[in-house]
Order: sequence, then structure tokens, then C-alpha cells
Amino acid sequence: MIGGDGLDDSLQDWADLGWDEQGLGTRPSLLIGNGFSQNIWPGFKYDSLFGKASQNNSTNLTDEDRAIFRTFGTDNFEVVLNALAASKAVSGALNQSQHCELLQYHENRIREALIQAVHGVHISLCKFPEKNRMKIATQLAKYMSIYYTNYDLLIYWSMMKYQEYHRNYFFDFFWSNHNCFDTDNTGIYDKERRSGVYFLHGSLHLCMDTIFDGTFKKANKGTSLLESFGSNDTNEVPLFISEGAWHHKLQCIYQSDYLSFVFSCFEHDKNPLVILGHSLGDSDKHIINAINAHEGRQVAISVRRNGNIREKTAKFTSALPNVKLSFFDAATHPLLHESLRIEEAP
Repeated sequence: MIGGDGLDDSLQDWADLGWDEQGLGTRPSLLIGNGFSQNIWPGFKYDSLFGKASQNNSTNLTDEDRAIFRTFGTDNFEVVLNALAASKAVSGALNQSQHCELLQYHENRIREALIQAVHGVHISLCKFPEKNRMKIATQLAKYMSIYYTNYDLLIYWSMMKYQEYHRNYFFDFFWSNHNCFDTDNTGIYDKERRSGVYFLHGSLHLCMDTIFDGTFKKANKGTSLLESFGSNDTNEVPLFISEGAWHHKLQCIYQSDYLSFVFSCFEHDKNPLVILGHSLGDSDKHIINAINAHEGRQVAISVRRNGNIREKTAKFTSALPNVKLSFFDAATHPLLHESLRIEEAP
């Protein structure tokens, strides 16, 4: 039934859209949200890392720890850990050793709470079948640019498996100075035949060194990456935006050379865009604005058949009035297929 806004309850299958390179004349870009991760591992259906870390547990956040978060008006761990590191450096320069010790105590507690929260929701690599990783990476390789807003390691692990057979196919701009990001070294060769991966809100495998001029780098621990998360040098702050309102997220993005770079790439990308597992809610206004800036751009959005389909499509249509929208059944896209789901507990 068609409503007054011209929308109805019908959804096309992904294959029927004709959104391959031949049909479009170019490889499209891809934006992936948490629906992708939840489809693979239901454990990612949590309210927030901050909420997880605030539960009653000896390794979780104390009332004093949470007071620090309130002081900065955030529930983002990266913001607080960076602030504590900066305060510690100032106290050290002023020979305030007692203050340094207190700051270090809270930094250690908050870092440990974050580590435990991440480990509590993230699936381990040994439970993530190689065949699933290869299926995912094979689909990712069809896109010119892949923008990932989740902090988890699912597509990173998938890319690494694919690279064992197709060396250097994916690029992420961490290729100089021992996997460090360099704003002066972002040129790409043979871009049309490879796929760029952009972690818009950071990721668990990325970190910032608070001692050596705030360098952003990629961890290199292979299959033990999740298991070793949190056992790094305490001078390393994980680089991912865990929670927050959209303007807080944008503020964090602009404070990071790497995140500023990848968000700029997203803002200037005019290719046809496929959006998977993303609700584009109130906390994604910066994402919506970037997409909507390119008038007439072709955008295809995955929609689940459960609930009121017309209501869902109307929401996207209202949020993105300047682009040409298509909607398709999420379950028919290979990256959201139920065969990728892992039911066994980690």
C-alpha cells in the first residue's frame, strides 16, 4: 500500500538493484553500521560500553571514575583517558607527584574497566570461522571505499585473512614508520583496482601514543589482537569513539589527525553509496550531513523487513532529501546474510 509520501511497504532484493560495477559504471562506496556486527554476533546488541563498565563489579568504574566522565560531559573513554594523560603530564611538569599518582590510579582503573567491557561483548577470533571472514572480505573487495563506524575487529580480521591470498589489496593508510599514520603520506597507487578502508570512529586495533607526539598507529599482534587488547604500554590510548552525541563524536574526530583525514575522505566521496546496518539516528547527524551534501548522489540503504517498513524508509527519506534513494531487503545482501551469524558463545 502506497502512502501519501509515495512510499510503500515493498523492498527490492539486493541483486535486483543492479548495483554492481557494470550497472553503475564504477565501484560504489560502502558505509557499515552496527547492524552488520550484530548480525554476525548477537553479543554486540548492548546499550553502551560505558553502561557495561558501570555495572557492579570490582573491575568496573567507581563513583569517582564516573564523576570524571560527568566533568567532561561525555561517556567516551577515549576523551577521558586523553584528558587524564594530559593532566598527568602537567602535574609531572609541576612536580606534583601526589597528583600524578592519583591521576595514574584513575587512568589505570578506567582503562581496565574499558578493557573488561570490550572483552565482555566482543567475540574472539577463534569463534569467527575463516570461511566467514573470507566471505565477508570477498564482498568488501567489490567496493572502492569502505567506511566503518564500528569499533570492533570483524572487518579488520576479515581483511587480514583475505590479504593472505591477495596481498596489499586493502589499504588503510597505516603503511609508514612501523604502521603509523602520516598525514603527508596518504597517496594511493592503483586505487581503482584496490579497496580503501576507513575507520570513521576509530577501532580497537588503532591507538595513540601519548608520549611520542600523539602518533596514531596500528597494533600488530596478528591473531592475538583481542586477547592482548589492554596489555599494551600504558602510554597507548585506544583510538575509538565508543559513545556520544553526534557533536561530541565530531569534536573527537577533529582532535585526531587520522580521524579528521578519514572523515574528510568520507565528506568528499561522491561515488554511489551503499549503507548497510545503519539506522542513521540522532547520534549520526555528522554522517547524515556528509551524505546529504552531494545532491543527486545515488544511495542504496538496507532495511529489515520486521516492523513498519514504510515508517523506516520515510525516516531515511526525511533525513536525506538531497540524494536519490533506493531501499532493499537487508537479508538479501551477502554482508547481512544469516549464514554469517555466529550463535555459539565466545
